[in-house]
Amino acid sequence: MLTQPQVQRYAIESGLRDIMIAEKAVVLTFLLQLLSERGILNRLAFKGGTCLRKMFVGSQGRFSTDLDFTGIEEHDHQDMILEMMGGVRAVVSRNPVRDSR
Repeated sequence: MLTQPQVQRYAIESGLRDIMIAEKAVVLTFLLQLLSERGILNRLAFKGGTCLRKMFVGSQGRFSTDLDFTGIEEHDHQDMILEMMGGVRAVVSRNPVRDSR
C-alpha cells in the first residue's frame, strides 16, 4: 500500500488540493485494477461520474467517490460480490494497512 508521502506526491502531481480526495482516488484506482486483474470487469460496464473522470475528463472533473457498474450479461449478483470481496481480502491479507504518518 502507499505511504502518506506517496499519497501527498500523487495529490500534487494530479493537481488535487485535498489529501482525503487523493486517498480516495488511489483506493478507487486500486479497486478498478483489482477488478480488472480478477476478470470481473469483463462482465461489467463501468459508468457514472468516476468513469467519466477517469476515462475522459481527468483530474479537472468533478470527483465522485463511488464506482458504478452495469452487468453486461445475466449473472448471480451474490457470487460476483463474494468474488470481489475475496479479491480485496486476499490483497489486504498480503499488505496490511499501515499508517506511516
